[in-house]
Amino acid sequence: MDDAILFAGPSLWGTQLPLPPGITVRPPAACGDLLRALADRPRAIGLVDGVFETGPSVWHKEILAVMAAGVPVLGAASLGAIRAAELHPFGMVGIGAVFAAYRDRAIERDDAVMVSHAPPQLGHRPLTVALVDIAAAIADWPAADRAAMCSIAGRMNFRDRDWERLEQSFVRRTGRRMPPVDRTASLKRRDAEMLLAALAADVVRPMCAPPPETRWLRDLRASA
Repeated sequence: MDDAILFAGPSLWGTQLPLPPGITVRPPAACGDLLRALADRPRAIGLVDGVFETGPSVWHKEILAVMAAGVPVLGAASLGAIRAAELHPFGMVGIGAVFAAYRDRAIERDDAVMVSHAPPQLGHRPLTVALVDIAAAIADWPAADRAAMCSIAGRMNFRDRDWERLEQSFVRRTGRRMPPVDRTASLKRRDAEMLLAALAADVVRPMCAPPPETRWLRDLRASA
């Protein structure tokens, strides 16, 4: 195959960028998907979106095993940013502002990137908005309004966190109308687009030692 493989869904929804040649897009990754991708001999793997609730998430050792096989792994925007922040000392390449925030511990909660989204048949369209996108969208608000909205959004479950509920809660809390905000902007999408551009370029092969061959990893390899 020798294409790059990109696991992405809601974070890349709405992009206007054409898909570069030599990149195959697959749905959000579940545990074992990156190891299974090795059978296609990809030149690199990009991890943007991954499974959180409907099945086990991508393992750290799985990513290390892929890199030990000589395949670069890049992460950004969502689960990819989290895993890259955890594994960049071992050779995983992190891209974008969300990755940097996790790496520097400016963000620590996993649900800061989580959203509910439509099924694959509807293009994984996001149905709620991530905390990181809210923070980016209100960056120009007055400080008091930013603090109020961050408090409101931070207390909401990610399944309920959409702009309509956020606006209603803001009005109830402050007694004021919500300042203007671009509801179509997305920091996650911008980071995912950066990863897409990086995958289209030459990616350096990683120097990564194989992870310890535990029973769980052997079982995962056998199922891949």
